[in-house]
Amino acid sequence: MNLQNKIVAIVGGATGIGKATAEVCAAAGATVIVADFNEVEGRAAAAAVGGSFFAINVADEASVAAAFAAMASRFDRLDALIQTAGILRGAFVPLEEFDLAMFESVLDVNLVGSFLCAKHAVPLLKKAGKGVIVLVSSAAAIGGSSSYAYGASKGGVNALGITLANKLAADNIRVNVVMPGNIDTAMKRSVIQAERERLGVGGEQQRLELGAPIGVGRILAWLASDDADYVRGMIQTR
Repeated sequence: MNLQNKIVAIVGGATGIGKATAEVCAAAGATVIVADFNEVEGRAAAAAVGGSFFAINVADEASVAAAFAAMASRFDRLDALIQTAGILRGAFVPLEEFDLAMFESVLDVNLVGSFLCAKHAVPLLKKAGKGVIVLVSSAAAIGGSSSYAYGASKGGVNALGITLANKLAADNIRVNVVMPGNIDTAMKRSVIQAERERLGVGGEQQRLELGAPIGVGRILAWLASDDADYVRGMIQTR
């Protein structure tokens, strides 16, 4: 995998899968941009790979627009956008108790955030003459989730990715959606802890079976490379 001379923006790159992806992209030669709401860990993640950091709140269009405008002022283009930012709230909350505000807050980050990042990245991708957008969904989109909001939001990301792929093909922008399974991230561990508390039993065996974020990071980085030019649609991983 060669990402030499590629400028790759990783939204949600402060921690978890996004951070791992930044590390793989940098090792493959990319100029890495880390954008995240978490400024402390985001700046540290960017510094660790010799990249640049931009603060962003993906649920707020003004913030997204400002972040990509700042990127445009520093870089002449983007070759790839990898959107990994996401939240999970309401794990195991019964439907009749699920608060609408919580439901909407998850969609605002996971689905609306993916839309806004794509919207504001496309002008920079067009400047490169070709580009890649990789959205991170979840196996929960097709297999169910512990949270009504999370499952719905990730199903929406799948549909958004398909629509973007169809609409942006004429601009030579390839769009893929990656659906990770059980990966060892803080978000996944919080779900395991919630399940342990709900059931009153341990979840240590399940934790041992979680995949490492770097495994998904390698896939996301590869999709950003020219080696993946023939790959279309959605990809499910461990």
